[in-house]
Amino acid sequence: MLTPDIIIIHIIFISIAMACGSAAIYFWVKVYFETKKGSIAWLLLALTSIFLITSAIFPSIAISLQDTDITETIFLFLGFWSAVYTSMFAAAGFLMFQAFRTVPREKLGNFLIEGMVFTKPSTSEDNVNNIPEVDQISTLLSRSTLIEYTPRTRYEDSVIEICLRLYGEMVNTVLVSTQPRTSIYKEKIGDLMDIGAMKFIEISSTSKQVDNVEGIIKLPTDELDKFFELTSKLPKGCAVVFEPLSQLILTEGEKRTYEFMSEMVERFAANELLLVGMINKTAHEEQIISRFEGLFLNLAEEEGTKIRLMKGGKEEYIRFYVGEKFYMDQNVYVELE
Repeated sequence: MLTPDIIIIHIIFISIAMACGSAAIYFWVKVYFETKKGSIAWLLLALTSIFLITSAIFPSIAISLQDTDITETIFLFLGFWSAVYTSMFAAAGFLMFQAFRTVPREKLGNFLIEGMVFTKPSTSEDNVNNIPEVDQISTLLSRSTLIEYTPRTRYEDSVIEICLRLYGEMVNTVLVSTQPRTSIYKEKIGDLMDIGAMKFIEISSTSKQVDNVEGIIKLPTDELDKFFELTSKLPKGCAVVFEPLSQLILTEGEKRTYEFMSEMVERFAANELLLVGMINKTAHEEQIISRFEGLFLNLAEEEGTKIRLMKGGKEEYIRFYVGEKFYMDQNVYVELE
């Protein structure tokens, strides 16, 4: 039997646990709803507080009732929910850890509070001079751009580099591709999809209807028009990296592909969305290449280990820095609404 003094002290401790736990639930839920698109870790912390309260109350119930059946039920309950809530607490820690590893430190606070919707940093000449060359906001990524490549160039690396560079500049991105390259991109930069910074759309010749498979939106080739429904609600400033242009020309024909791309350029310009297209300049006749070039404001090409801007502004380039030196290193690399 417990002495009266012990019971009183225990009641005091339980009261403190209930008050503090309730306050924790209230404040973490408020933080989650205030941040709206911020980290879901805040909500997981609120749920964890529920377990902390029950772990203080239920043993007291078991001791006071001294009923074997009730004690066994409470024992099983605590064991089960301790596994559930410690898993939630671990998940919250994982989300926070992912943010620290993938979000630039100067933007970490914004990410935790506001999610991946950011205002692009100022590009005034006070600021630009203090930014390393590889991190400068490039003209190449500020207007609609067609990037020409050849089978001998580092095509997939270019796509990965651009997506990571856009992510580094806090630009929500949609990557449109086809298999087998979709699987490559999912493996290399799938973490960006998991944290809400990126979406994948796969144009598929085998899918029969628009579907979401493991986070990748499958769009049947014969329903290309639905692409505009999928992208109709993208936020202003979002980027779309469209890499299967050459494949569409070869499989769907120049006429249909040109009409599709022309409508895409027009819609994206009206909605202030950035479009980056990729085309194999050796796979098509010169007049076909020239026709698609006319749809874009900027024209660039892969050149060795960089992407060089050829038309649309002063000559500049983006080096394959991020993908090659960091994210492509598996020892360092760690998956829009």
